[in-house]
Amino acid sequence: MGEINLASTSNYSLQNTVNYGTINTEFHCPPERPETPPQPFASIPFCHDPDFVNREDILDQMDRRYSVPAGRVALVGLGGVGKSQLAIEFAHQIVEAQGNIWIFWIHAGKRARVEEGFRTIADTVKLAGRNRPKADIPLLVQNWLSNERNGRWIMILDSADDYEVFYGASEAGRDRPLATYLPQSRNSSIIITTHDKDLVSRLTGNRENMIEIGPMVQTDALTLLRKKLGLLSDVAAVDLVEALDRVPLTISQAAAYIQARAPRSSVEKYLAEFQKNDHKKTSLLQLDAGGDLRRDGAASNAVMTTWQISFDHIRSRRASTADLLSFMSFFDRQAIPDWVLKPHTKQGGGLNETKDQESEGSDDNSDSDADSDNDSDFETDLAMLRDYCLVSVNNKGNEFEMHRLVQLSTRR
Repeated sequence: MGEINLASTSNYSLQNTVNYGTINTEFHCPPERPETPPQPFASIPFCHDPDFVNREDILDQMDRRYSVPAGRVALVGLGGVGKSQLAIEFAHQIVEAQGNIWIFWIHAGKRARVEEGFRTIADTVKLAGRNRPKADIPLLVQNWLSNERNGRWIMILDSADDYEVFYGASEAGRDRPLATYLPQSRNSSIIITTHDKDLVSRLTGNRENMIEIGPMVQTDALTLLRKKLGLLSDVAAVDLVEALDRVPLTISQAAAYIQARAPRSSVEKYLAEFQKNDHKKTSLLQLDAGGDLRRDGAASNAVMTTWQISFDHIRSRRASTADLLSFMSFFDRQAIPDWVLKPHTKQGGGLNETKDQESEGSDDNSDSDADSDNDSDFETDLAMLRDYCLVSVNNKGNEFEMHRLVQLSTRR
């Protein structure tokens, strides 16, 4: 047996020991030097929008709900109604009003981007241990955020539309879903933008923390169009925003189209083209005008594409829900009665009179069970469509309505 010892008084030496021909090597790495964390600051990836329209009291509602300890609030609505723009504006207003606060923005559409967001937070606050090979970054971030001595912070989860991102199995081998790493400490506030009410109830604790965002009121829609295009004819402007269902993204999309083709295009000419037929409407709404620096680079500026992503997501989760939406799109979009949508398993005709009473009773029970299952499936499908803000129900619960452009998008 021989031994080779390369000794050194340095703590960073290489020591080799040879026993029976086997070499065991140990590397003594220098200890990680602690880094001084910066003062609180806002990490908002988008600038303030000079064309922003302050819609009713939405920002005031956000302020009231975020201000409570461990406050969680969600902006819920169709793609294109302005949820992210409201979150951006709110974040900038908080910075202007308070200054000494952390604001972390996470693109939450995919699991990889949420994990990337946690990594960015770890780098921003210079968390010790984050560079170790097997570091659990979400856990490190959770522990830091939960420490009230680190100051007040707001986390914005933008486009948190996929249940699997937060509650599905982790590809990184973690036992815990990502949602469990979101702290509930007194120094925290979390703002979520999403089109899924069911996910909201899970991430915020209940639906009371939800602010539903719909199309703009007409005055706000006109203000947005005029900010984009300048002075306009009142009649033409009103007709256009109404034709576009007062959805902010469709208004911005139309304005970008008109600007790009001026002076050969105008509000009047765009409206005339849009109203020709459904095919023309669809082609105009599919155009990605681009140029909006306040939308995530992975997001489309075309409302049809935005909604198609929602439809595809619904179909991947529950095909029968997508089928129900397609079926509804062929009715008048308003006051669709529930009785025309519910499935019917019995198609007329009586039971065979020659069957004995026991058999007849058994068949009746089977039919009853089938009807009950069908009713349950129908209600589940309908609940998902309502959770995705694709249909609404009247106060009596017996009639449904679709947005005009959602109907058009579903039919294509």
